[in-house]
Amino acid sequence: MKIQPGCRGCIEHQLKMLSRTIGTDEKAHAVALAELTAIYRKVADTASPPELAALYYAYLEEQTGISDPFRREKEFSTKLALRMLPDLKKLVGEGEGAFERALLLAIGGNIIDYGANPDFNIEDAERQIRQVMDCPFDAGAAADLHRRMDASNQILYILDNCGEAVIDRLLIEPYADRITIVVRGKPILNDVTREDAAASGLDFVPIVDTGYGAPGVSLQHSSPEFLRALDAADLVIAKGQGNFESMADEFTAAPAYYLLRTKCQVICMQLDAEMNSIRIIGRNLAR
Repeated sequence: MKIQPGCRGCIEHQLKMLSRTIGTDEKAHAVALAELTAIYRKVADTASPPELAALYYAYLEEQTGISDPFRREKEFSTKLALRMLPDLKKLVGEGEGAFERALLLAIGGNIIDYGANPDFNIEDAERQIRQVMDCPFDAGAAADLHRRMDASNQILYILDNCGEAVIDRLLIEPYADRITIVVRGKPILNDVTREDAAASGLDFVPIVDTGYGAPGVSLQHSSPEFLRALDAADLVIAKGQGNFESMADEFTAAPAYYLLRTKCQVICMQLDAEMNSIRIIGRNLAR
């Protein structure tokens, strides 16, 4: 999905927020805002929102030397989710309905997002994640995903945020013998890198990275390693709105499912969904 007219308000908010992190006076802030605005105007007609974010944070690193500005939030989110995990595993349980419960909780973890919501309250995360069990969802899509995961030999599972990735283990662990996980190529917002995946306890499955620092995926900038893994997959699962924004239109010929909570009006309008709703979105399902 390319940047939409409805994205403008969010982009302007991000521009002002980022410009305030650069420099120590109003003149420096004004210069940063002008340069960030120029980046936006240059790519507004060609980039996806995640690709634009990658450009913004590359500029931030260039100006400040800070390569991982959300390091503290990522570590705290991961530690909190690791404390939650044993109780969530008990909630999933075994037998009938276990897959569905694991799926819903994994999508529930997508609420941990400092990119879409800079004011996110991590202390309230557990309550919000558990609430997902009472949310409406597409049971038919969940059943189809279950069937496809059981039948697949090579599943490519594209992670999103720290903390959320720990909860993804509920869905990943039963299929560990056939899953490769994908992380970001470098730090961006609170998204998962190789280091973060290991800290999340996900180093029991193969890991590849995108080769790029976007909170999504870009074919143009993807690493050969990731492209090979994508080509080999017979099922792709992508978590979060950033992956959906950057992948859903044109990305893979393999059957794919996008698992997310809706976090902006543009996506809500596209999907005819309410804000913060649970979405299980299939693409290329004829195969």
